[in-house]
Amino acid sequence: MRIAVDHTLTVAFPSLQSRATLALRVTPDDHHDQTVSGWRIGPDCDARLRNGRDGYGNVLTMVYAEGPIDGIEFHVTGEVFTGPSSGILSPAHPEPLPPSLFLRPGDATASDLVALVVDAGEGAADAIERLHHVNVALHRRADDAGRDALTTSFVAAARRLAYPARCVSGYLVAEGGSRPHVWAEAHVAGIGWVGFDPLLGLSAGEDHARVASALDLAGVAMIVGI
Repeated sequence: MRIAVDHTLTVAFPSLQSRATLALRVTPDDHHDQTVSGWRIGPDCDARLRNGRDGYGNVLTMVYAEGPIDGIEFHVTGEVFTGPSSGILSPAHPEPLPPSLFLRPGDATASDLVALVVDAGEGAADAIERLHHVNVALHRRADDAGRDALTTSFVAAARRLAYPARCVSGYLVAEGGSRPHVWAEAHVAGIGWVGFDPLLGLSAGEDHARVASALDLAGVAMIVGI
């Protein structure tokens, strides 16, 4: 699937700055599941951009801008070509960290929403079915909880069930293009990392372009101020 990305990120500083340093996680990586073409980050000011990687292996773009400056607008464009995956991340995907790291309890572990859905998969035939039941149970509460709460609740519920899980950011196909989005991945023994989107109640498939993954949403935030 071809996913066209064309969106704007705006950062407003609380006061005039003599200089600014920002970190962006907006660039998808080329790997077995997706191919990136023509990617461009265009700031609306004189700024230096330097690409590197964070501790999770995500592409991290450092931005250095000289002031006086009270904000920056970034125009992000490009294309991502994805293939059918049934939500399963290729075993060839580079993983700098072991799955066991992603069993660490998060802030949402004790939330009421997690408590409501953690038992949704009882009686499931296998791990995938159990996690799908949790995903659907969260989706049914989408009217009462935002996208971020659904994602963190899935991650917390999966970890409570002893499945490593993490938050993922990227782009989701939308009418006329795409939009920034977050979802979750859980690690299943013998299969690997599997994407689940509780906002949709479905697997995260070829209509999802993956950018970053981390223990929590803070670790996949598109913009971080320094």
